[in-house]
Amino acid sequence: MEPISRLVSRLNEQNIDAALVSDPNAIRYFTGTRFSPGERLLALVVKQDGSFRLFINQLFPYAGSVPTCWYSDAQDGVALLCQDLEGTVAVDKSFPARFLLRLQEIKPELKLVLGTVIDEVKAIKTAAEQEKMIHASQVNDTVMAQVAKRIAVGKSEAALRDEIDEIFRQVSQGNSFDTIVAYGDHAADPHGVPGERTLKAGEAVVVDMGCMVDGYCSDMTRTFFVGENTEKELYEIVRQANLAGIAAVKPGIPFKEIDLAARKVIEEAGYGAYFIHRLGHGIGMEVHEPFDVSATDETLVREGMCFSIEPGIYIPGRVGIRIEDLVCVTKDGCRVLNSYPKDKEVL
Repeated sequence: MEPISRLVSRLNEQNIDAALVSDPNAIRYFTGTRFSPGERLLALVVKQDGSFRLFINQLFPYAGSVPTCWYSDAQDGVALLCQDLEGTVAVDKSFPARFLLRLQEIKPELKLVLGTVIDEVKAIKTAAEQEKMIHASQVNDTVMAQVAKRIAVGKSEAALRDEIDEIFRQVSQGNSFDTIVAYGDHAADPHGVPGERTLKAGEAVVVDMGCMVDGYCSDMTRTFFVGENTEKELYEIVRQANLAGIAAVKPGIPFKEIDLAARKVIEEAGYGAYFIHRLGHGIGMEVHEPFDVSATDETLVREGMCFSIEPGIYIPGRVGIRIEDLVCVTKDGCRVLNSYPKDKEVL
């Protein structure tokens, strides 16, 4: 299994004895099978020597090729797990506290470290994964073109949202996250929930949407205006920040430098206080994956990583504008996965 082999290599590079993977999405990535364990223990242990084993309750059928340790509700699954762990163990951030505390109680001599090594492997997309993400973004581009034709004065945010979701159901595996449609000053809330507010002429229309294709996510934001762009200055600042962030992407630099490149454009224009979130986030099987494209993330960018570039300006009581693209890191820069234009915002 190629993903597990890459994880083993990283464990050896960092001299970590084992990785403890509990997040069902990560386990699907490493094993090819998606589990929904509810409150029960589910864990994949991958060791530095190349061995690996899945710990799973017997209530959940599994007939895959991964060696398995079954346990019943009459057994202590964490105690069984402890028998497989020695030395330094990288634990993913999703491991429930009720199991983590029990593990520490049973085997206090273990050195537990944050499982960044797991995130590092999952963040670098294979060529096959990249193709799936490109396809998902192409579908998103096509749907955005349809959405632009449906924006109209008098239509509510919720109505437009519902139309978008219906199109996604027809052409994909559905939404990768809850669609955001926000008009005018409501768009000043970056995560505004679509409501019954209707569109007025000249208001900004923020559409943030994505879908699932072949198990991989797309994510894109565009800001539109009907008839006239009443916020030309702000829109152009955000567009230039988006382009600056994309231009900064290359292997070997920390994520914080990409955030800085885009943020600098907005700050120098005098609107730094209104850019209130990180520049972007990793994406793949989940819409939000490590790592953060933020001012504090010093993780080095690597070829094959995929993440968003989504600067915005949000002025309470007035307007919100955001422009978002996905990029995939190449040998000397990046490939932008979205092709829907950013310079034709007036409908």
